[in-house]
Order: sequence, then structure tokens, then C-alpha cells
Amino acid sequence: MEDEGIMLKLVVAGEGGVGKTTLIRRYVEGVFHDSKMTVGAGFAAKRLIINDGHGPTALKLQLWDFGGEKRFRFLLPKFCLGSRGAMLAFDLNRFSTFLKIDQWLDLIRENTEDIPIVLIGMKADLQRAVNQKEVIQFAKKHGLKAYFETSSKNDLNVTPAFEYIAKQMLEYVRNRISQAS
Repeated sequence: MEDEGIMLKLVVAGEGGVGKTTLIRRYVEGVFHDSKMTVGAGFAAKRLIINDGHGPTALKLQLWDFGGEKRFRFLLPKFCLGSRGAMLAFDLNRFSTFLKIDQWLDLIRENTEDIPIVLIGMKADLQRAVNQKEVIQFAKKHGLKAYFETSSKNDLNVTPAFEYIAKQMLEYVRNRISQAS
């Protein structure tokens, strides 16, 4: 039987229509598809190898795509259970989606342990409505691990963002194991 590797659950959250499902599909399938709004939550998985100073480590990322509409938010606490990392996404072209990031951050932090979280500015190929300096300040102020500007359409920073959070998640799990022993 083939080694599955370490399974890590990643929650991807943010307002509806920012492009979370499209980002995940670009990463997992390598293709760009405009997607319809996610109803409730979606799920995908991706195998990868991480080289992080401990040698190559096989991972299986479980990607939980949380529907951004307000009517689904009551589901988020249950979907956060067992998460080892999170991506908070907003649309660089819709300032209102950036203004809601703190609400998503609160939801994630209230329903997880101190997991690594990265901020993802989506649709970098289109006209910008959000100031990059403001986003970087927000990320630093709230202790987020990193900020990536991505374009699923142009495949800009998609794989680097997922590989970065996967490394952070693996480090998080290793630290928890060493603290427990």
C-alpha cells in the first residue's frame, strides 16, 4: 500500500465571490475555470512533497473551501475542527471584501488552535481597489504568517502560496508533537 503521507487540513475562507474555489481548482487541477458560488463548503485534496530541512516529507492537503455567503457562516466552526492552517482570501478589486477579513480571522481563531494563517489577495490580474501597503500592515498587525497576491487566471503565486502554508502547517504539527513528548 502506498504511503499517504501526513494528512493536513487547510481551511480556505473569505467573502463570497472572491475566487476561493477557482484558486483551489487552479492549484489542484492546474486549470482555470470560473466557478459558481460554493454552497456550504467544498472539498479537494492534493498530494505534495515538502522539503523543509527535515528531508522530503509527503503530505496530503485536505482543502476545505468554505462558502462565503453569510447564510453559511454558522457552519464554519464545525469545518474548522482539526484544521492545521488557514488561508483568508479577499478580492483585490473589491475593497469591501478586504474590510470583512477581520471577521473571517476572528471566526477562524475562535474555532481553531493557534494555527498558521496566510492572507491571499485574489485576482491580481485585474484592476486593484485595495492598497498593498494597507494589506501588509493588516497582516503584520494580526500576526498572519504571510501575504500573497494571486491570480488563478494567470497562475500567479498559486503554487507558492499553497506550498508556503503547507510548510507552515507541517512545522506547526512538528512543534506540537515535540511539545507533547
